[in-house]
Amino acid sequence: MGWFNISKRNESALQKLGAMIFENSLLCAESLRPDLEEKFGKDTQRFHSIYTQVRFEFMYFFFHLTNRSAFRQLGQEKRTKLQNNLGPLAINATIQALLGHWPKHLNDGVKNDFYENLNNAEMEYGACKHLLLKPEDDTSTFEKIESGEESKSVVGQLIDNLSEIINGEPNINAFFTMKIWDVVIEILKKKEIDSLVLAASKEIV
Repeated sequence: MGWFNISKRNESALQKLGAMIFENSLLCAESLRPDLEEKFGKDTQRFHSIYTQVRFEFMYFFFHLTNRSAFRQLGQEKRTKLQNNLGPLAINATIQALLGHWPKHLNDGVKNDFYENLNNAEMEYGACKHLLLKPEDDTSTFEKIESGEESKSVVGQLIDNLSEIINGEPNINAFFTMKIWDVVIEILKKKEIDSLVLAASKEIV
């Protein structure tokens, strides 16, 4: 059962928050599909591997934005409760939707890796003081390549993480930056995360 069916039939705000993370990550990953197919070949094993990693990176990003919103609106204690309820719900449904046809032991391995990568991404994104910065105000490409400095913004870090997955290096492509900016900013404009976080928090004891 996919998130799309769940969100239609279940009025739980927590379910809707999980569905938002799932669906926004899909929307963002699909915006890169044509470029990934051209680079790695349509329906090749390499394409599917990279696409899945890209999809998961967008999920880590939206999980972080959810945690950021929860901390800002609810405080640390309620944010932790929200994380504990939302994480397993969203991750189990995601693995089932994407890899449900795999054997259980492989699904369990992917799930464990997902949790580990999510925790690492949370620390990485959490170190960024800003959500979004103009490229000229963020860490320069030269600093990233020469000294390994990371972005000061969450979206900048997302762009670099995606570039590492796809190209094996920090992003140096201005067109790639604008493509990620466009799709992410359109989602952020809706302010859906803040409203769903508040609604979901009322369901958690």
